[in-house]
Amino acid sequence: MAMLQSSEIGKKVAIILAAGALVLSAAACSDDPTGVKLSGVRILLTDAPSDVIASAEVWISRVYLQGGADDETEGGRVDLFNDPATPKHYDLLTLQDGVTADLTGVVDVNVGLYRGLRLVVDSARVTLVEGVTFEDGSDNAVLFVPSGSSSGIKVRLNRDLEAVEGETTTLTVDFDVEQNFVIQGSAGPGGIRSIMFTPMLRELTRARS
Repeated sequence: MAMLQSSEIGKKVAIILAAGALVLSAAACSDDPTGVKLSGVRILLTDAPSDVIASAEVWISRVYLQGGADDETEGGRVDLFNDPATPKHYDLLTLQDGVTADLTGVVDVNVGLYRGLRLVVDSARVTLVEGVTFEDGSDNAVLFVPSGSSSGIKVRLNRDLEAVEGETTTLTVDFDVEQNFVIQGSAGPGGIRSIMFTPMLRELTRARS
């Protein structure tokens, strides 16, 4: 009987020690040395195919979250990536059939609720598929980016992004070429008059780990 009680006590001690180790591990992953509670955020980029455009290139120099009114950062902005001198370059049409680009990597942010996400696009360029040209005979053009290189392009979120302590939220942004690059004119004889860049970015998926 004494041996049974000793065994049961041993099991209880082991459970308590294991639970304590998990708590310490979680604390180590979620806190920085100053005691601020942290959460991870990562932004991915994806796209859908196009019948007329062979490549749609964008240069992104900044990705940031927007917090609530009580956020003390610059204008409520929390940078996930910010490098105007070396913007990230992507051909959106290579991001199809489940392929994504890791736009920011995992970035630690303060826990809390973030109400917006914006991408600063410095420039955009398209190249047409073989056999299709613009009216001037060329097959590529640099596009005007409205508000892209200043306040950034707003990503339509399904809901506010909640950064939870010790967890990482991965959000995939759909940069659909068919919706964002609007063709003016016909792809037939005479060529395309122009292509307008009308940014409409949206959240495609969200996962938490």
